[in-house]
Amino acid sequence: MPRRRSLTQRIRDTLGFSVVAILVLFIILRLVGVRSTFSSFFLSVVITIALNVGLSYWGEHSARRRSQQDRSYDDRTRRDSDIRWREDERR
Repeated sequence: MPRRRSLTQRIRDTLGFSVVAILVLFIILRLVGVRSTFSSFFLSVVITIALNVGLSYWGEHSARRRSQQDRSYDDRTRRDSDIRWREDERR
């Protein structure tokens, strides 16, 4: 299982993408005629990073929970398929 990433690693991973994606969006909006300020650009980058980091945590949490459920399901299946366990339960 991959090791957990820290908050700074997650921010570093999403920072480049967030800045480039929002910059492209603001350039397109400028070409269309929508005016934008530096503060709105900065706020958009902060919101995008927060969403990406939050989704990263949520995805990792879901994957870990799903893997634990799969392991417990495998244990039950293995136990149910072993005839020794079924004989013990009849007594």
